[in-house]
Amino acid sequence: MNNVLSEGNLCFRFTNYDRVMRFDDKTINPYGLNVVDFIAENEETLYFIEVKDYQHPKSQRRDDDLIMLKEVVRDKKHIFSVQMGAKIKDSLLRWYAEGQSFNKKVVYLLFINLDLLGETERGILRAKISGHVPTGLNNIRFTAFREIQFDLVNADQLMKYGIMCTTSN
Repeated sequence: MNNVLSEGNLCFRFTNYDRVMRFDDKTINPYGLNVVDFIAENEETLYFIEVKDYQHPKSQRRDDDLIMLKEVVRDKKHIFSVQMGAKIKDSLLRWYAEGQSFNKKVVYLLFINLDLLGETERGILRAKISGHVPTGLNNIRFTAFREIQFDLVNADQLMKYGIMCTTSN
């Protein structure tokens, strides 16, 4: 089983996962859905993973996204937070529409590759984005969905989830 996926110039190696797949496939996404980059699954957990690589000099929308990111941290605009919340919501909808189950713990990982983003800024971002992630869906009214955990991670923090990120220059 190939548990290695790449995004831009980053390579992600998934350890102890039963299934790993690219989810953001423009050829099969229903029109209007903006989903996360990867889905990974092990025995206990279903991971929805979004990758933002601001270290890659040729990434699309790099400058626009960096400006948005800085505005969120400075408490100006929340467009980035809303977009990252929408990614998980659209992903959950597509997963559900495909007939997939939510019988495991669900974790949304937002990987931001940006050395200039320190722990203080990451904490601010995590708090703001958390407000847009449907974390409390596990109740009597929404029985099809489990509670969703959210984490904003860098390469070192990603390793605690059994995912190693390297540059594939």
